[in-house]
Amino acid sequence: MLAAGSTTWLLKELVHERRPDDSDNRSFPSGHTSVSFAAATTLEKRYGWKAGLPALAVARFVGLARVEADKHYIHDVLAGAAIGGASGFLLTGRHDDRVRLVPWAAHKGGGFEVAWRF
Repeated sequence: MLAAGSTTWLLKELVHERRPDDSDNRSFPSGHTSVSFAAATTLEKRYGWKAGLPALAVARFVGLARVEADKHYIHDVLAGAAIGGASGFLLTGRHDDRVRLVPWAAHKGGGFEVAWRF
């Protein structure tokens, strides 16, 4: 999601497209859509279609809502979906229950422990 958000921010700084409601010039691409699709694609790739399908439906709803709210054009949403989908797909691995990253905390510190079952 960080990669999708950063890419979206950079494009908004480079491309100054006016919003349909004329509120500002940061329409392209849709940030809400890019982050939503990044999260949904990450869930799908990491945990499979049972987690991904509902998340993708929500991401699609977010994109459509942004168009309906007159905050984005359809190409803004499509670009956001492509950025988010690509980020989630390229930067996420499948879930492996043999390896766990476990956080821990103590009085004067904390950290992470890696547990590997083989």
